[in-house]
Amino acid sequence: MASEDVKTSESAVSTIVNLAEEAKLARQGVKAPSYAVLTICKSLVAGGVAGGVSRTAVAPLERLKILLQVQNPHSIKYNGTIQGLKYIWRAEGLRGLFKGNGTNCARIVPNSAVKFFSYEQASKYNICWSLDTFGCPT
Repeated sequence: MASEDVKTSESAVSTIVNLAEEAKLARQGVKAPSYAVLTICKSLVAGGVAGGVSRTAVAPLERLKILLQVQNPHSIKYNGTIQGLKYIWRAEGLRGLFKGNGTNCARIVPNSAVKFFSYEQASKYNICWSLDTFGCPT
């Protein structure tokens, strides 16, 4: 009973927010997009931003991982994480820690956007993708 009240109040709040957005756009003379398009865009943008931020947060470690994988075993410049990050900082500065992050984000942002949108849609309609019956709501 309590979860139904929460769902009802959440849908009422989202309806009010959407109506306010449409009214604001109408005052500006812009035709408001349909609710479905607005919801899809919000989910895609939220997923894309989350993916980009998370990938950027770990970019220095990803760069270090790649450099450790490809370094010459006969002339090792650094052994561990801290030593490697210090080496990159000294040799290339702050930009060196994030080198290649743009390409990484170009790959991960659309991926994260689609995954988040798909998850939202599956949750909305209580679709369970797992093979076991324990994780599925009834």
